[in-house]
Amino acid sequence: MKKFLYSLFLTTLISGIIVSCNSSKGTKANVASDSTTHADLEYIEDFFDFGSIAEGEIVSHTFHFKNAGNAPLIIKDAITSCGCTTPKLSSKVLNPGEEGSIEVVFNSTGWYGSQYKSVTLRTNSPIREKSVTIKANVVSNH
Repeated sequence: MKKFLYSLFLTTLISGIIVSCNSSKGTKANVASDSTTHADLEYIEDFFDFGSIAEGEIVSHTFHFKNAGNAPLIIKDAITSCGCTTPKLSSKVLNPGEEGSIEVVFNSTGWYGSQYKSVTLRTNSPIREKSVTIKANVVSNH
């Protein structure tokens, strides 16, 4: 009797594992993503030169971009090259064809000479990270 129950238990266990594996394969196939749709972050302009500014001056420039893809563009993060630069996004999600902007604010306090600062947008686009750059020649105000 023990042998029979043991065989029945093993048969049930193995059948359950086989059924479970087969149904998970079907689920994975159904979840597969469509490779023909993707978001595409495209900057209208990606560089701006403020020229010469006085040390301590706070300047800003707004960069414009669009979603040139055929799926929603999701902006996951805006990463600055230093704490003196602050990004202000107009929107974190853009539908295909929509335009957005990012204002880059640079505080020149404590900086001198030629400065290059960047903000990188991390998105769901195939090219995950794209940057904009500002330049300023910071001169002493004395």
